[in-house]
Amino acid sequence: MFTREMLVRGRIPVLQLKRKDVLFREDQRASFLYYLMKGEVKIYNTDSEGKEFLINKVLEHQFLGEPPFLLAERYPATAVITSEIAEVFYFSDDIFQNFMAEHPPMMFGFTKEIAKKAYEKTLRLKSIVHQCPHERVLSFLKIYKRGLGIEDEEKTIINVTRKEMANSTGLAVETVIRTVKKMERENKIELVNHKIYY
Repeated sequence: MFTREMLVRGRIPVLQLKRKDVLFREDQRASFLYYLMKGEVKIYNTDSEGKEFLINKVLEHQFLGEPPFLLAERYPATAVITSEIAEVFYFSDDIFQNFMAEHPPMMFGFTKEIAKKAYEKTLRLKSIVHQCPHERVLSFLKIYKRGLGIEDEEKTIINVTRKEMANSTGLAVETVIRTVKKMERENKIELVNHKIYY
């Protein structure tokens, strides 16, 4: 959506981060909107027993924390860098408003990104509430591909661990492992070097 040149020219501040750096924490006031230029970020919640529930993996050229930032609320989850390095541009409210006023077409793209995320979250919630393990895993794979911009009929390596998939679908890791093996036997997915190819 944004290019580095555009953001640098607009004097948008940037952070250079490394693996395990925390971008924001659950319940922290959302003072900034973040744009991941380079790297990967894990967004998750933790329950009272310390178990992580993976909400999303954010990849390059995506925003983080839009709803709480726009509503001046608190972040509903924690964001941690999972790549070796990450480059993250960040907007305060004033900087964001001025930048968007100077780049009106970007506001439309930004709005579409928010709508896309809301749609995907609705599909995930439906999956967790209504579907059996097989359907939950299948739904997760489809949403993951959609997030990468890959069409349903195209195949790709799903670059997530079984634990991350379990945390995202609300299933036990063992259930995900059994379900994935069954799906492979039924030729619904392939395994390539222990990674799901779907």
